Amino acid sequence: MAVVINYKPTPKQALFHASNANEILYGGAAGGGKTKALVMDAFFRCLKYPGTTACIFRRTYQELKDTDIKEANASYPDKLAKYIASDYKFRLVNGSEILFRHCENEGDRFRYSGIEIQFLYFDELTSFEQIIYDFIKTRLRAKKSLGVVPIVRSASNPGNIGHGWVKKMFVDAGPYIQTQETLPFSRKEEEKRRSHLLTSS
Repeated sequence: MAVVINYKPTPKQALFHASNANEILYGGAAGGGKTKALVMDAFFRCLKYPGTTACIFRRTYQELKDTDIKEANASYPDKLAKYIASDYKFRLVNGSEILFRHCENEGDRFRYSGIEIQFLYFDELTSFEQIIYDFIKTRLRAKKSLGVVPIVRSASNPGNIGHGWVKKMFVDAGPYIQTQETLPFSRKEEEKRRSHLLTSS
């Protein structure tokens, strides 16, 4: 029996999912469906590629529980993903896992020194210092057998402590460029990709 996934992405969410940039920021005002896009992007990638790990970061665990985990619980079909509350993670039927993690202080980044992540997500990126973002990105790893290229996907409202560096990295880098390529990519193609900004408005 087929499992129905109740998600119809908006045109902007669809562009977010289709982007082949190494890093992309889904920016804009509150209410643009950014958290939903992050949560579902992690789900679809992990469902497509067995044995992979996605990690969704927010500044605090309370924010994760109030937004990202709540959204995932409402959106992920029970037959495909089981939430393990003690570990703040979903385990999918194909062995993939979606972890929900926090990094409230700069020193907390070292808690993740040993983790291997294929799909990395930051919700409310401007609430993080760049040193946290850069360090967590070093945990991107993918064995050849997984058949994936690691990516970073973020969402954020404007403002907050990281506004300056996020603007420099994504807004000042230039406009979003739509491409037609699909995953997985060759290493040569991977080297050509860069950061992009996508706005919800």
